[in-house]
Amino acid sequence: MNPALAFIYLAVAMLAAVMLVLSVAIWRGSKQGAQLAAHQADAANNPAQANAAVYRDQMADLDREFVMGNLSYEELKAARDELSQRLLIDVGAEGLESPSPSGSADKPSTPVVWRKPWLSIGLVVFVVPVASLLMYSVMGEPVALDPRALVQGTGNASEEVTPEKLTEMATALTRRLQDEPNSMEGWVMLGRVQRARGMFQESAEAFGKALSLSRDDNLSIERAEVLAQKNGGSFAGEPWSIIQRVLTADPHHLNALFLAGSASYAELNFTTALRYWERAREVVPADSPDAPELDRAIAEARNKLGLPAIPPRASSAAPADVAATSPAAKAALAASSISGRVTLVKELQGLVAPTDTVFVYATPVTGSRMPVAIVRTTADKLPFDFVLDDSSAMTPTAKLSTMGEVTVRVRISKSGQAVAQAGDYGVSLTPVKPGSKGLNLMVRDTLQSTAQ
Repeated sequence: MNPALAFIYLAVAMLAAVMLVLSVAIWRGSKQGAQLAAHQADAANNPAQANAAVYRDQMADLDREFVMGNLSYEELKAARDELSQRLLIDVGAEGLESPSPSGSADKPSTPVVWRKPWLSIGLVVFVVPVASLLMYSVMGEPVALDPRALVQGTGNASEEVTPEKLTEMATALTRRLQDEPNSMEGWVMLGRVQRARGMFQESAEAFGKALSLSRDDNLSIERAEVLAQKNGGSFAGEPWSIIQRVLTADPHHLNALFLAGSASYAELNFTTALRYWERAREVVPADSPDAPELDRAIAEARNKLGLPAIPPRASSAAPADVAATSPAAKAALAASSISGRVTLVKELQGLVAPTDTVFVYATPVTGSRMPVAIVRTTADKLPFDFVLDDSSAMTPTAKLSTMGEVTVRVRISKSGQAVAQAGDYGVSLTPVKPGSKGLNLMVRDTLQSTAQ
């Protein structure tokens, strides 16, 4: 059963139980109140009978005390005799001998006037549900009753989404898709939730389900990016095939050009990355929100290639470029950088060739393993003093300064490939906060992790 529907059923059942209890209480209370009023009227009209009732209550109290063992038989007899004498004095024989019209001392002789409390019960039945709904709308979370709205709403409150909540959302979407397997929107949502959880295999499968229902090039590009994340940041194989297929069908597809540039940049192929991004620049309007980020990416690629910077396409972009080179911007860049030294133990120096490639990079602690900053050198430069900052970002959209904590990794590769291979030497340190200085990363063995 849908969790939202189960919650509604449970809430209605509890509300009905509360109203039933309140209605019974009002009904009985009203009836007892009418009887009490009749007794009070009897006491006012016949004081002798009222006094007799008081003495009868005292007699009953004495009997209870005797049964409980608080009075002996002699004490009980003496007390009853005393009460009887007082009763004769206060009431007299006539008062004792006058029976009530009904033949029972507990029933009032005055007629019981009882008006059934239908109005009160009706108010309870109306007010309690309305008040409950109003209170839930103010203090509760009505959007939680709609799983689809909950998933769509995470974009507006991402800071509040915890791993536990993402897991709950993935579970809810999976159950929903069992009932609605042809919902393309549901599969897309599940793919994005699984991606946010770092479950890239499950995310790629969900995107594949969505694409089987409707072909969408933007969705294909999103799946290619997920596949690259699953492969540790490598676009080799299917991710590149998807990008090329989309660009063959539409050479000006913006998302494909963006991702092709990012993939080439990640592979340190700055010339190809620049070519893709410059093609995208021809299509992106100057006033587009993507334009400043694209221009920064092109500037970084040209800087890596030693090419002169291109002039800004609009005057409004100039202040941003000036600000990026201002002393304040440089200070902020240094404050978020991570620096240290990479060394190699003597036992490995004979096993590592001078031409082996050394990668020093930072990745998020959880989720994606795509580096947010990377520097590259060769083993003959060891010991190597490194600095990781936003200028060494692999993609302009994922930078070290946006991270709270990262894992700093060192890998020595004979092949020089970006993807780790069996037998690569390395070490990692986690967690590391941006701004950390003086890290000492000593490569002692094959890849291992050091907790900080």
